[in-house]
Amino acid sequence: MVDEKVCCSTLTSNRYLWEREQPTTARYFFEYGLSLEINRHTRNYAHACRLLGHIALDLAQPESALGAYQKALNIRLELEEENSPPIADVYDSIACSYTEMGKVMEAFEYLSKAEAIHNTHNPLHMARTHAIYAMTYLRAGQPEESLEALKKCWLLQNLTEEQIIDSSYPKHSGDIVLLARIKHAQGLQSEARQLASKTVSIRRGLFGDKGPRVADSMFLVAQMLDGADEHVLAAKMLRQIVDVSRGVSEMQGHLARSLWFLGKLERRLGDIDSAERLQAEAFNERNKLDGIGPLSENVDECFTSLVSWMLW
Repeated sequence: MVDEKVCCSTLTSNRYLWEREQPTTARYFFEYGLSLEINRHTRNYAHACRLLGHIALDLAQPESALGAYQKALNIRLELEEENSPPIADVYDSIACSYTEMGKVMEAFEYLSKAEAIHNTHNPLHMARTHAIYAMTYLRAGQPEESLEALKKCWLLQNLTEEQIIDSSYPKHSGDIVLLARIKHAQGLQSEARQLASKTVSIRRGLFGDKGPRVADSMFLVAQMLDGADEHVLAAKMLRQIVDVSRGVSEMQGHLARSLWFLGKLERRLGDIDSAERLQAEAFNERNKLDGIGPLSENVDECFTSLVSWMLW
């Protein structure tokens, strides 16, 4: 049996890899660690399963994430009271995976369970629940409710929208991305683009010029530029994503997605040869990914889903 102190040390190291934008490497070491002869009925093991779920979400594999979260929940239910805060934390994570799948009703069900637990214990401790509510409301096409939930999240942290926007704290960049998408859904295009552009700068400051979160913010800006008929600028942004994504395993989904939509833009701009070449390359890069399903009639969605719906 492997010593639990060794497991804790490994868990910390692997979490660092994940937080430094290396989810593929982190998952490999997590899965290796969890395959060892260790006690599978401890809080540390449950925590490791939950972190493995977070990594799967970053890799746009919500079904895999859900399986990891459910395993964490089963272990927690052996160790904790059913209405304890650690159970609520796992419910939040399960809701997040359902939202990524587009199953918003199931997500709301688990968020309601988490909220009930927090209200029983300490309602001041559910900022994360409100953040996931905000994400889920937006995916459900309810931007007003999404903004209200996001503001509740900030209120519990004694923060205002202005303070969040001016913050350089890593986790707040995800909040600003969500806020930008909410504003865009509300029709506030100029404000949304300014916020999305700000997250590119913030994330570059945190992670350098490369990385999944930088690329995701850039893609969001490109989408907004395209929607504003600024196709040349949108294409330029997508080319930058393609350039920084090549040869990086964590960026494979971003590469395929950007190639596909760049091809669509080039077709709109009249360069048919370039469009066909880019989209053929997009299919080739997509096929290199593990665990992807067959192409559906909605080809755009097949490429969009290669990246998490919301990359915090």
